[in-house]
Amino acid sequence: MITIGTGIIAFGFWSFIKFVLTFFIMGSEYVGITDDQYRTFLMIFVWAFAALSALVYLWIGLSARAEGKGKHKSVLYLIMLGVIILFSSVVIVLEILSLTSLTKLDEMIVTLIIDVTRMVFLVELMIYSITLRILRKRQRAGEGSKA
Repeated sequence: MITIGTGIIAFGFWSFIKFVLTFFIMGSEYVGITDDQYRTFLMIFVWAFAALSALVYLWIGLSARAEGKGKHKSVLYLIMLGVIILFSSVVIVLEILSLTSLTKLDEMIVTLIIDVTRMVFLVELMIYSITLRILRKRQRAGEGSKA
């Protein structure tokens, strides 16, 4: 749990760094809107979403690490993890469907590989968190029957 939590934190930071680098390379073309009024609003929204996304990955990773150490009991991070898995699944399916276009195929394949790897981390974290909770519950029930 500690290792997977650290991996989730790393993917969150990588996603934010990738966003920042892409934004600085593409500039205002990143949002694809030429109207200054809407572009400013959209830029604020995109930056806020990117920062919030990184913070959510940080929170999930820290929660997983804490649970691995036996310190975390809240189920809220598992709910958020499930939502992220759901949205990530949709994104991966859309990426696979967009592979039919031959423009920037190499970038799309690299992005798909990274997203699938991130999805493996997320699913493993969900499975291991639930398994760990079940095992700890059985252990507590076994200790209670001995007393």
